[in-house]
Amino acid sequence: MRLINAVDHAEEMKTRVLPFLEKRREAGYSERKPGQKLYFEHYRTDDPKATVVILHGFTESIGKFYETAYYFLTSGFHVWMLQQRGHGKSFRGTQDPALVKIEHYEDLILDLHHFVTEQVKKAVDTERYPLYLFGHSMGGGVSGCYLERYPGVFEKAVLSSPMMELNSGGTPAWLAASYAALMKLLKKGEKYMPGSTPFSGEPDFANSCSNCEERYNYWFEVIKAHPEYQMSCSAITTALELLKLTREVTAKKNCRRVRTKVLLIQAGKDTMVKSGGQDAFIRGIGEWGKKIVLPEAKHEIYFGQDKDLQIYWDQILDFLK
Repeated sequence: MRLINAVDHAEEMKTRVLPFLEKRREAGYSERKPGQKLYFEHYRTDDPKATVVILHGFTESIGKFYETAYYFLTSGFHVWMLQQRGHGKSFRGTQDPALVKIEHYEDLILDLHHFVTEQVKKAVDTERYPLYLFGHSMGGGVSGCYLERYPGVFEKAVLSSPMMELNSGGTPAWLAASYAALMKLLKKGEKYMPGSTPFSGEPDFANSCSNCEERYNYWFEVIKAHPEYQMSCSAITTALELLKLTREVTAKKNCRRVRTKVLLIQAGKDTMVKSGGQDAFIRGIGEWGKKIVLPEAKHEIYFGQDKDLQIYWDQILDFLK
């Protein structure tokens, strides 16, 4: 598989990737709760051998994974992408474009199950084309919980920098949880978490989650042009719910339920999530799990430098072959 070189990234996305996807795109909405529609897209490859469901991370969107979708499609995988609640074109529950508001983390898991059963499985012959899962960051944490709650639905799963232990910037997790719980009790759960600020319109590659400036700049320009992508703040309630999610996904009794082969890819220079939770999950699922570490990669490995990206995709495709 030929990866896009960083220096050619913007031009290749414009002339090769986006036109390729546009010809194959079918979009719709999945509605588990009345009035709370979740946007999705799916793409069919020309010579399929399997189906991949992609789940994005916190404050991200489907569009950020178009390059990822392109690689899967050109490698022989049908692709389905769900926009999680609180994000992008899906149900937001707030009028603030910067805010991600999630009332109950269980909704994220149930949304995925509804999407898989009511959309993907009804459109794809999963007996003929095995069903795989790809989850990044928050999407990786949700995916891990899903594998525990619904063992055997997916044959294989790739978890990329999964959110299984939050990096609270030196604040103990119990203290952050106590603060969030108190604020929710005081009916202030929709306020921004301390440190959160709306999208500024000014790039800040040095403090970003990517170590590839070309990919970072490309996506930053896309965000500037699309207000629905300008999510940057966590509601206090959201932070509390994500803490609950990390506890569920790493609990030993839950890990033992997994019956899906898992490849967990860990970033050595991740500043968003801690490796401890990922390690606990891999230990907990035992023979079902495999972990690889990219020492120089930052949180967004899929948006990283060419050398890391090549290793990343070689590992993923070898695992899913």
